Amino acid sequence: MATPTPVFYDCEASDFEGYPIEIGWAFADPTAGQIVSESHLIEPPEDWPVKESWDRAAEKLHGISLAHLRLEGRPVLEVAQRMNPALDGRELFSDAREDEAWLKLLFTTAGVEPTFRISKIDARVLISQAAAESGLDEAASACAKALAIEIAPRRHRAEPDARHLAALWNIVTRKTLLP
Repeated sequence: MATPTPVFYDCEASDFEGYPIEIGWAFADPTAGQIVSESHLIEPPEDWPVKESWDRAAEKLHGISLAHLRLEGRPVLEVAQRMNPALDGRELFSDAREDEAWLKLLFTTAGVEPTFRISKIDARVLISQAAAESGLDEAASACAKALAIEIAPRRHRAEPDARHLAALWNIVTRKTLLP
């Protein structure tokens, strides 16, 4: 039985030690060779002191204002209830260890148990292992990274950053578009 394609996820936060304000995920659809992705702004619950932890430098980086978040964010319960059926039984990987704590906080606050697993393996390590298993040398790996940046550039937003990791995974495991 084949291992399911990993799901890559990313969180944006009010500050480095603050609260999650956006969650995004992406994975390569092995049959279509396309990336499936989704993201949601998170409406901070009243008991999260987001305003006190708001970092203007982080806001400049991700481009999400607190006013926009309050206007467009979705309740934590709604986000958790969307994630469970979309990612049921899957294994999620991130390239930032803070993401796990933020994702757990979202689900704890929502009062919902996730139906997916959060991997302890860093997404970059998983992708490097996949590149090695695919027989990619250092030059081909560098080419894959450059191609992933071109196909799915990182933008310091949850969905594009998750899409970038999924695109890189797709390239190294399928050797998509590599010379």
